[in-house]
Amino acid sequence: MKKRLLLLMLSGILLLGQNHLSAQKTVTLDECIRLSLKNNLQMVNGEIDIKSVNSRIKEAKSGLLPSVDITGQYQYYLSMPKMLVPAEFFGGKAGEYAEVAFGSEQTSSASLQVTQVLYNQKVFIGLKAAKTAKNMTELQVSKTKEDLIYNVSAVYYNLQVVQENLNMIDTNIVRLEKLLNTSKILQANEIISRTNLKRLQINYDNLKNERNNLQLVGAKAYNLLKYLLGVQLSEPIVVAAFEPVEASEAMSKGNVENRTDVKLVREQISLAELDKKAAIADYYPTLAGVFNYGVTGNYNKVSPFKSINDNWIKSSYIALQLKIPVFSGLSRYNQVKQKNFAVQKAQNNYELLRQSAEKEMSDAVNNLMSSNNSFDNAKRSLELAQDVFKSSDTEYRNGLISLSDILQIQNELTTARNNYSTALINLRLAEIELKKANGSLSKSY
Repeated sequence: MKKRLLLLMLSGILLLGQNHLSAQKTVTLDECIRLSLKNNLQMVNGEIDIKSVNSRIKEAKSGLLPSVDITGQYQYYLSMPKMLVPAEFFGGKAGEYAEVAFGSEQTSSASLQVTQVLYNQKVFIGLKAAKTAKNMTELQVSKTKEDLIYNVSAVYYNLQVVQENLNMIDTNIVRLEKLLNTSKILQANEIISRTNLKRLQINYDNLKNERNNLQLVGAKAYNLLKYLLGVQLSEPIVVAAFEPVEASEAMSKGNVENRTDVKLVREQISLAELDKKAAIADYYPTLAGVFNYGVTGNYNKVSPFKSINDNWIKSSYIALQLKIPVFSGLSRYNQVKQKNFAVQKAQNNYELLRQSAEKEMSDAVNNLMSSNNSFDNAKRSLELAQDVFKSSDTEYRNGLISLSDILQIQNELTTARNNYSTALINLRLAEIELKKANGSLSKSY
């Protein structure tokens, strides 16, 4: 009677659990990745960085356009400047000089100047450097995208393992509960000892405690996933069930030159070479064309808009400004040497990264193959342990095995389940590690 009541209660709980899950939204890994790329603030900041570097390119281009400046000035002489002229001009003695003030006490002037760069090697190099900086920024955004995809995938796979483990524990709890009820009847009839019954009860309680702890781990992982997706923590979501993925030759193939970090280091070499060219450009002359137009007014009293005799003195000119660097105290020479060292260092960094990437890809291929084998073995062991545990109840009732055998079988099942969980998460991580190693992680996004 008690057993029947317990079964009815379990059925009710399962039905309630199914209704609760049906209200949750099941999300695939692909949906999670696309949602994170849309909502995550790191990606939003990446788009802002691209807009910022586009403005830098426009700023660099402005060096090729003419610059226009308007200047104005008002002067009031507290003491008029004087010049020396021969005194004999004014009836003085020959050989003597007299101080004479020229001009007016107040003057105002305004001028318009247009300057056009005709030749400046640094301006052209700066434009190329700005475009290279844009490429680097876009690659940085791609790197952020890859890291986000990797993190979302890792958390998602971890949740799949947690869910898979919870399902197995739930099944084992139901079976162990049946076994516990049977043992209580046997103990009531003094067929088994109270000590053995307590040992079984301890195993049952430990399994339920393990389930509770695993649920807490899953809750934390779900919060992390929602954080990465940029959704509210109260949003009810659940990951899809685990589906094995067969490793294919296509996954093991790849070119490390397609990796974002390798591309980024190549761009760093280009930028270092442009910095070196910019330092060399300091040796080159610069040439600019200038047009200037100005007016000057003179006053005897404060009247900014009315000059003496209403006469504004006009002037204008066109000019070529040529600047030829001659000697800088070896400053330019040492700057070029420093930039050359920076280029060599960037090239070495590229070679180091390329070698490391080749090793990572080779290791990732081997790791995936090993993880596949481990997963297959762990899966077979778990299936065998589950079959043994499933049949142990009947054998125990028929007196074919002892309670100690039951407890040993339970421990073996726990070990098999833990090994399966470890193999499962290792397999999933090996898959995304290989995609990351061969540069195909963000290929579909």
